[in-house]
Amino acid sequence: MNEETISLGELFSILKRSKWLIASLTILAALIAFLVSSFVISPTYEASTQVLVAPKESQNNMIDSSQIQSSVTLVNTYRVIIQSPAILEQVQENVVGAPDNISNLITVNSEQNSQVINIAVQHTSPVIATDIANEISRVFSKEVPELMSVDNVKVLSDANVPMFPVKPNILLNTAIAAVLGMMIGIAIAFLKVVLDRRIKTEQDVETILELPVLGSIPVIDRVEMKKQRQANVKGEEVRV
Repeated sequence: MNEETISLGELFSILKRSKWLIASLTILAALIAFLVSSFVISPTYEASTQVLVAPKESQNNMIDSSQIQSSVTLVNTYRVIIQSPAILEQVQENVVGAPDNISNLITVNSEQNSQVINIAVQHTSPVIATDIANEISRVFSKEVPELMSVDNVKVLSDANVPMFPVKPNILLNTAIAAVLGMMIGIAIAFLKVVLDRRIKTEQDVETILELPVLGSIPVIDRVEMKKQRQANVKGEEVRV
């Protein structure tokens, strides 16, 4: 129990002695991450649109559960079609400034058992991201009747030009860098102690050299020594 208490005390002592090193590395890492995220990494914007896979109405204008389930089943097929060359090649031709790798910019997903398909596009230009997203939903809704022989896709919402970037997350990057800098500082502080093989205390002599300590020379502080000398001089003057 005593050893654990001493070891814990030594840990805090190491951290206390190295507090400036740890603080410096923490601030430096956070500052570098902030500057890189703010001025080096190009901001990325995301624009999103939604299309609805609507069930086909029957002759009596009623929609039953089987029709809804059929639409839900088609969602997975439509997600593949949206990302196919049949759609993206047209989008690339129609959107000014659209890159060749549009498929790498888009994310298509839908909630479980949902008839709504979400199309998100990320680009360094908010305008291009918006144009691509809207053009994908437009071309897709136009091509579906020819590809699937059914007209059951409607554009639910158009994409709006995003005002704020989604990447990089400056606050998150700065916080992560600060934590990493602090951990590196703590690691360096402990390594300095572990790799330091100098003998400093009586306990080090017994531990490292495995020899008993017969005696020790106390360390006298210079200030205390000066005070002692002044006291001795005054004592001699009084006796004279």
